[in-house]
Amino acid sequence: MRAWLFGRLDENRWLVLDILAISVGIAGGLVAVLFRKLIDLFHHLFFGPVLTALPGDKGLVLLPVLGGLVAGIMIFRLAPEIKGDGIPVVMEALHTEGGRIRKRAGLLILFASAVTIGSGGSAGRDSPIAQIGASFGSLVGQGLRLAVNDVQILTICGLVAGLAGTFNAPLGSAILGMEVIIRRFRIVDSVPILISAVMGAAVASSFLGQNPAFAIPPLGLTLTELWLCFFLGLVFGVMSSLWVGLLYATESIFDYIPLNKWLIPGLGGLVSGVAGLYLLDYGIMGIGYDGIGRMLEQVSSAATSEGTGIILLLIVLALVKALATASTLGSGGCGGAIGPTLYLGTMMGAAMGLIFGQVFPQAGPHVATYALLGAGALFAGAAGAPLTCIVMIPEMATDYRMLLPMMISCATSYGLARVILSGSSMYTLKLRKRGVKLDVSKAVLDRVLVRDTMVSDVVTVSPKMTLSEVGDKIIRYNCKGFPVVGDGELKGIITFDDVREVPDDKQGEILAGDVAVKEVIVAYPDEDMKMIMDRLYENNVGRLPVVERENPKKLIGIVTRTDAITAYEMAAAEKKND
Repeated sequence: MRAWLFGRLDENRWLVLDILAISVGIAGGLVAVLFRKLIDLFHHLFFGPVLTALPGDKGLVLLPVLGGLVAGIMIFRLAPEIKGDGIPVVMEALHTEGGRIRKRAGLLILFASAVTIGSGGSAGRDSPIAQIGASFGSLVGQGLRLAVNDVQILTICGLVAGLAGTFNAPLGSAILGMEVIIRRFRIVDSVPILISAVMGAAVASSFLGQNPAFAIPPLGLTLTELWLCFFLGLVFGVMSSLWVGLLYATESIFDYIPLNKWLIPGLGGLVSGVAGLYLLDYGIMGIGYDGIGRMLEQVSSAATSEGTGIILLLIVLALVKALATASTLGSGGCGGAIGPTLYLGTMMGAAMGLIFGQVFPQAGPHVATYALLGAGALFAGAAGAPLTCIVMIPEMATDYRMLLPMMISCATSYGLARVILSGSSMYTLKLRKRGVKLDVSKAVLDRVLVRDTMVSDVVTVSPKMTLSEVGDKIIRYNCKGFPVVGDGELKGIITFDDVREVPDDKQGEILAGDVAVKEVIVAYPDEDMKMIMDRLYENNVGRLPVVERENPKKLIGIVTRTDAITAYEMAAAEKKND
């Protein structure tokens, strides 16, 4: 049955992937709903009983500190890889691990990020949901023993389903998955990814309603204002670079603090707590979307009146939110950067819109539009995602009249930020510093797993067999080497060269176990053939025993250079037909 489903017939393979994409999309949408409810639960817990139990009238300051401490224990004691923004972790898993993500990571992300955000830490719910969805998609692909390429696609399906359920923007979320995360656009990939995004958004909307992420729909711009969008894009290209720099500078500072790792997220929450004490109603604590809606209402009514005072307020809010978010994520708290980035862009975009309105009266009524242009331009530059923002922001605001000005501002911001950041982004810079390369020109052998290529019926020799008997076996099977297996366990590997080095008159006395190589280089069934080909040539060997990951002494197959070449030819033929 499995051979029929996931064999060489593309139509069967993609039909099953589309069916699996539906289930992954439904799960991603449900996770988005569950995560929101969990955040609300912790929010009511921290801002209710916990706040009441704290002494004095400044207890609000301690809420994100306590939340950071709780999250820190969960993160650094159980899964340190989930700290901060989780999207780089997913990208690394996709590009270097074939989409394989640790099973327990998803559950820990769910609670650690809900505690971080629910207690008032400045972070978005986007990346945690995306990471949880990706974990589920990866789990499905691994559980069904799919090829590496298929596991990657299902991982992306889970990620975009979670984002679509969060933002109610299925098309923008799907583009983000392809443009930013997997970093390739292919028609055959896009179908299951789009299906998952639509299912994720549909499931979440059925529970949470069809309300747009930004409650105030923007007004359009006049054609004479389009050149202002170009100027706005240039400004936000610089801001994007500064924002990315702040995120990583803050993380570096916290890394040098001489405290136990699990205590540091509590220290990072202190900035959010202090800011919340004075700016509680402006979205500094938590995700910040409530602050965006409130400020959009204010700037719309103040475009022609007390503009200067609100401009200063907007700039202060952006600066404080930036510091709070950088401290929350940089200290090791679990959360996303997309929501806060949109917040910063909205505030600075609104400030620029008010300035434009004072200089050019025709721009006065369009401050809300400039606010959302700023949100898109900042994320486009910081994340390297111009196409995503061009589609997602109008989709979130349910107003597609913004497409033309959004194209101008996002493309300009992206182009300038790419130059300043040397091609990096808020996601890839961390990976680049760690030496992780995201190779978008994946080799065809990445699509084939060892289990689909190896020979399962392995000819072995006993460690008690003499070298003369091994030589006879080499001639009989026309094979240059055999695994040495005794008592059901892999003891080593012996080759023709090992036998030849022993004088002929001694080969009847010396046993295979005496000359076999004990430190065996092995392969695992879930690895891809690109890794195996590299391993074969790096170690100058012709074959690798395939063993179970859970029991490295249990031999389950063997893979040779000839198998790798055959796999390459078959994978290349498949790729040509994609």
